[in-house]
Amino acid sequence: MAQADIALIGLAVMGQNLIMNMNDHGFVVCAFNRTVSKVHDFLQNEAKGSKVIGAESLEDMVSKLKKPRRIVLLVKAGQAVDDFIEKLVPHLEAGDIIIDGGNSEHDMLPANLLQAQRDYFGAHTYELLANPGHYIHTNWTGHGGNVSSSSYNA
Repeated sequence: MAQADIALIGLAVMGQNLIMNMNDHGFVVCAFNRTVSKVHDFLQNEAKGSKVIGAESLEDMVSKLKKPRRIVLLVKAGQAVDDFIEKLVPHLEAGDIIIDGGNSEHDMLPANLLQAQRDYFGAHTYELLANPGHYIHTNWTGHGGNVSSSSYNA
């Protein structure tokens, strides 16, 4: 049954602290870690007596989330982020949100943000921060489709 407001993947110190902070502010958080024993330890120790719930697998975690689903990734930058996203996507629907909260490699950030906008909004318009007042509108046609864009100054 969907009961969690948000899920967090990655139970290192920062992930545990963020979960407890969200719990302290009234959110029900579902905790998941690739090493499931860390979930059990966290629930029996730091999160004992809280509203935090645990998950045994990604599928279990997704099933415990209210829609639209919100998932925070706090895992090592690089391939680990891509691997988790690849494993998560088949279990998600349009409108679900994945937040990369870790130290992602800065050179991938613009591409990841653009892809997230495409996935979430379909077609979108965004301002080029390096050129204030210059906007690009992208028509995203979906998986395997063509992308067209136009730009304009405001």
